[in-house]
Amino acid sequence: MNSQRQPIAPAKAEAYRQSFITHVHLLIAMGFSRLDKSQLATMHEPAITGLIHESVETIFDDTNSPAWVDDYEIHDDPPIHDSVRTGKERRRVDIKLASRRTRPRCRFCFEAKSLNKSAGVSAYLGKDGLGQFITGAYSADQTAGGMLAYIQTESCNGWSAKVAAKIEIAKHRIGQGGEWLQATIDANLHNTYQTIHKRPKKLKNIQIIHTFLDCTG
Repeated sequence: MNSQRQPIAPAKAEAYRQSFITHVHLLIAMGFSRLDKSQLATMHEPAITGLIHESVETIFDDTNSPAWVDDYEIHDDPPIHDSVRTGKERRRVDIKLASRRTRPRCRFCFEAKSLNKSAGVSAYLGKDGLGQFITGAYSADQTAGGMLAYIQTESCNGWSAKVAAKIEIAKHRIGQGGEWLQATIDANLHNTYQTIHKRPKKLKNIQIIHTFLDCTG
């Protein structure tokens, strides 16, 4: 019996891509839902990201989890491989999820930023935030990526409105029809938005899913 996994048929590729994007976001939401929110408002971004990673790992081990989670794996702060940087000089993305169901594997990267009184929209949209995807530093070989906003003051709606007001078509290379919109990933996911950005160096446009997570406690 041939156990080799075959590439997804072109006719089914887009449907699988949408299912993959839904699942990786559901895993983040499921992991976040298991956290004790009482301390998140004062924690730094890497600590919250680490907790989400650990929580998702428990979902993989939970016998009550849906069967589809077996197709996935999660990585915390993995290096980005490129032709320029090696070893410790490599860039690192905050979270990467990958599907074990297909070859080549589908991969999805998340960049996380805290939004609070001392860390605001400029950092979220800047070169070390959204800019990593726009330049192709992250997900150069992918057509979708994710931003996680850890809301530590005010509200998710308030911060999403601030980001929407600051994102610029020219500066952030918004593609046609790619303006800030509510994203309908799954009925169980809230405070989720999307933008589409043009990229240099003949890279394909990238869809960014923005997820706002309430860490105010």
